[in-house]
Amino acid sequence: MIVVAKCVNSSCRHCYRFYLRNCKLLQFCSAFSCSKMAPTRVISRASRSVYEPIVVKSVDHLNSDNAPKHYTSDYEGDDLVVRRGFPFTLLLTLNRAILPEENLAFELRMGGRPMVHHGSLVRLPQIDPKPNEDVDGFTVLASAGENLTVKIHTSAKTTGIGKWLLVMKTTHGRRRLPYVKVSDSIVMIFNPWSKFDPVYMKTDEWKNEYILNDDGMLFYGNTNRIGSMDWYFGQFEADVMKAGIKLLHMGYLRYKDHSDPVAVARHMSGLVNSNDDDGVLEGNWSGDYDDGKRPTDWGSSVSILKQFIDTGMPVKYGQCWVFSAVLTSVLRCLGIPCRSLTNFESAHDTDANLTVDYHYDVDSKPMDNDDSIWNFHVWNDVWMAREDLPDGFGGWQALDATPQEESDRKFQCGPMSINAIKEGHINLDYDGAFIYAEVNGTKKYWKQLKEVETDENGRKIEWEELSSESASIGQHISTKQVGKEEREDITNQYKYKEGSKEENLSFEVARKYVRITRTARKEVKKVIEINTGVPSSIKFGQDLSFNIKVKNVSKSSQNVFINVVAKTMQYNGSLVAQILDTDFHKQISGSKTEEFEVSLPSKTYLAKMKGDNNVKFFFLGGVEGGSQTFATQAILEFEKPTIDVEISGTPKLLKNLKVKASFTNPLSVALEGGVFRFEGAGIKDAVVAPVDKVKANAVCKVEVNIQPRKVGSRRIIVGFSSKQLQAVRGSVDIVVA
Repeated sequence: MIVVAKCVNSSCRHCYRFYLRNCKLLQFCSAFSCSKMAPTRVISRASRSVYEPIVVKSVDHLNSDNAPKHYTSDYEGDDLVVRRGFPFTLLLTLNRAILPEENLAFELRMGGRPMVHHGSLVRLPQIDPKPNEDVDGFTVLASAGENLTVKIHTSAKTTGIGKWLLVMKTTHGRRRLPYVKVSDSIVMIFNPWSKFDPVYMKTDEWKNEYILNDDGMLFYGNTNRIGSMDWYFGQFEADVMKAGIKLLHMGYLRYKDHSDPVAVARHMSGLVNSNDDDGVLEGNWSGDYDDGKRPTDWGSSVSILKQFIDTGMPVKYGQCWVFSAVLTSVLRCLGIPCRSLTNFESAHDTDANLTVDYHYDVDSKPMDNDDSIWNFHVWNDVWMAREDLPDGFGGWQALDATPQEESDRKFQCGPMSINAIKEGHINLDYDGAFIYAEVNGTKKYWKQLKEVETDENGRKIEWEELSSESASIGQHISTKQVGKEEREDITNQYKYKEGSKEENLSFEVARKYVRITRTARKEVKKVIEINTGVPSSIKFGQDLSFNIKVKNVSKSSQNVFINVVAKTMQYNGSLVAQILDTDFHKQISGSKTEEFEVSLPSKTYLAKMKGDNNVKFFFLGGVEGGSQTFATQAILEFEKPTIDVEISGTPKLLKNLKVKASFTNPLSVALEGGVFRFEGAGIKDAVVAPVDKVKANAVCKVEVNIQPRKVGSRRIIVGFSSKQLQAVRGSVDIVVA
């Protein structure tokens, strides 16, 4: 039998159960100092089961009821994905009924030693919540025999995101039973639908785009020719969530910071690249990708994150748009509104002086530079309140996962308020000066005058400032329009109109926080005007020819010189190989115009291409004798063919669908090692289809079968890559019945 006894000592308030066998006491009061026990009642073996510890035999996550209310119906996998701040309901099947005199409580736990002050333990007492109240707790909806239905409430501001263990405990008077596991499959994410959450976003159209849309567009090219590519973010796929949870626990993000979207976003910007903590992607701008995949071959974040989860190793390789797209996928998956954007003529200011400096030697040839201008650079904006900053700096925050410069000894960047960037408050957290220079820097050209020996430094070089361009950096900042497959220009969200009063005031604010190179450049009278004539683009594989026009605007003859150097270049400004160096000298009569022809055969630049390159032209010229000198640059983009994608039949769920893809080889040489890659929403894994050698100027085509896994409007994204031709893309929209 069992004897339930209470201590008669007034200083001991404990109630204990004693197991008797042969009338001998086998267990004593745990208070040890107290030995006066008074039996209160004797429980027979027949009724003993009502006092057995509670065991949760099974739990129904009621996903069909919870998911629509939490806007998480599209998440795949076995976990229950819920948004903090919204209650969710669970149906528990217990080993026995809950007694009227028993009290329940729940806890959310994370990690090996959960603690409240660490943010890894959330106590959930029984509550009677009021409308619009942000509290942690639970309510009992129904209790019938062994079935118990409870509603769990969590705070939209203090509950951390991630995968939680939910446990339950039972108390009977002063008797406490051990905690029992309820579920270890509850994933909490941020909640843009809750006004209490710092990531709250008011407009439904924005939430549909920046949280729920798993397809997107990325932009590339240059200021004269902007191209777009489709991308599958796939934030609802199980592998993306697995990767997001894994990244939360990599590095040094504290549990209590899991509730702070600012800390989580900054953490993820450092973990999507692999430079510090063996994160998701390894960057590579060398043009040599033999031991991995070319950055231009990717069209989906899912393939990258799946490989990262499966191997536990950084994925090879990525460049800025790939880093941005993966970051968009991870942050949307975790509930932070996020968009990818592209800044054209994006400055990389290594010495934080808000200028990008280009140097020419004494022979008027371009020199290598630490600073650079990227044709385009892709980063992210995330939406959140900034309670750590002064009022007015919430909303969109710039965030960059591409490893460029260290911040707090890690390759991470942001989040930085774009309102603060626009107003010049670059002293605010985080990385304001670097991002400000990307969109507002000044381009300067310098020519080496002479080199003199010095005792202390070995040598000293004297420079002449040739010219500067204050309006060329930070052009056509672009992102996908809300609800449309079109480009939206958001430059005015980052900066004021060039030359405006507001823009000058912003610069005056920004210059207080950086060291700016100031030089006195003598003004010279303009006697010639030059138009370089470089086209914005040509078809890949075509010969290039253009004319430089020089007009003498003076009345007297002028001896003009022009030096033209061309180099193949990565989009980030890294120079690959020189392919042209030519000089022109001519006397031009007063008020006359002369033209100088520049030719570049396709075989010349194709032989020096390394990956998906373009060509950069460097011009330095002027009037002999130094009365006027100019320097400028121009970018030549290559137009790649577009893949035609067609389907045969009506797309149906889990039924084979024939997809045909084709394009014409634009080159006068055969394509070898060609591979098509099919990706998109509803396709289980990427479909890879190798093709045989494609003859010069011939049609390359392939046909594959895919099985759509999701109903509704979906997009199939197709890419092609070979040794001679990369970054060929196409897509088709389908409606799956």
